[in-house]
Amino acid sequence: MSRLGAADLADVRCSTAPETFDADLRALLCRQDLDPEAFRYWQADMCSLPRHFFTISHAREAQFRLATTDADDCRRLHVDRRRLRLICTYQGPGTQWLADAQVNRTALAQCAPNDAVLRHGEPSQFEPFWVGLMQGDPGNNGQGLVHRSPPIAGSGQVRVLFCMDC
Repeated sequence: MSRLGAADLADVRCSTAPETFDADLRALLCRQDLDPEAFRYWQADMCSLPRHFFTISHAREAQFRLATTDADDCRRLHVDRRRLRLICTYQGPGTQWLADAQVNRTALAQCAPNDAVLRHGEPSQFEPFWVGLMQGDPGNNGQGLVHRSPPIAGSGQVRVLFCMDC
């Protein structure tokens, strides 16, 4: 994993299905000029995640993305406009999230600054290799998980992020 730099995996979204994920992931790595065999253990780990995601979500297809970044991507606290997202940070700091009691939903709906959305405390944070399932707003009655990317710009850190959405 430490061989991947910030520009090694462009943020590309790919469609997939339970029966095609392994091949879709290999094809994505090849398109990015990465040898899948050089990452076979990591690839095996990533291939286990869709099995669980498709079982839990009952989705027949999904979008996945695999990206590297050294930027502050989603700095605003927000809720995804997806029914369900699986997320795993393989390198670097993980996604920050708020417990429902920490969220000022009115401020969130008004696109207020993060300080107004966060009622108290500090965000929780996924550790590397932790797998999170985050419900978004569609079908969740405005109670989707509020989260953001951690600040890393200028720190020299690189995040390697895997997501699946349905």
